[in-house]
Amino acid sequence: MRHAVHVRGLRVHTASGTQLVDDVSFTLDEAERVALVGASGSGKSLTAAAVLGTLPVTLNASGAISVCGCDVLPGRLPRSRAGVAAVHQDPSTALNPLLRVGDQLGLVLRAHGTRASVASSAAAALLDEVGFDDPDALLWRYPAELSGGQRQRVCLAIALACRPRLLIADEPTTALDLDTQEQVLDAIERVRQRHGTALMLITHDRRVATTRTDRAIRMAQGRLVDEAADAEG
Repeated sequence: MRHAVHVRGLRVHTASGTQLVDDVSFTLDEAERVALVGASGSGKSLTAAAVLGTLPVTLNASGAISVCGCDVLPGRLPRSRAGVAAVHQDPSTALNPLLRVGDQLGLVLRAHGTRASVASSAAAALLDEVGFDDPDALLWRYPAELSGGQRQRVCLAIALACRPRLLIADEPTTALDLDTQEQVLDAIERVRQRHGTALMLITHDRRVATTRTDRAIRMAQGRLVDEAADAEG
């Protein structure tokens, strides 16, 4: 089976030499679900950022990363990550408050080859796919008119518009109540199953990791410390 992600000897450090991620190696197969689990400061989000290509410019990275079969520079050149999309912790900062939901989805769809004449219907179809009951009405709403869970599902729809083979979800349910967390996680799983998308889930919640992924890899102090298979399979 091909790897969606292959990380070998990843190290992330500050300009002064402080080690934040130390010799991390793991693989994520196509269509597999893997969680990186750990407390705040364990290095899990920095590891995801290195894979995604969005490390802060103040940090340096070394090692080798292959994403969807292509070797990439750790932490840099996000445009080289073809087939990768992300859903981040705070949807309110990921969405433009001045643009309607339909306009934001339309921009991404057109950037990935959808004709302008069908962008609106394609946007509504994506919103339907992530669980909205009235996607056509939602196209005309602004982010501020939505709940946190609704905004996160809009972010998932935008990620889906990129046609990803790999989805990186970095703490996607933080600050949501339990019912809304389940709605967001259910939407991610529906999308993943329908499209065969690999999932890298970043979380501090071991319950979410063990019930929503195939494998959970625990990090502490910048290193991998253990790995466990999901009880549900």
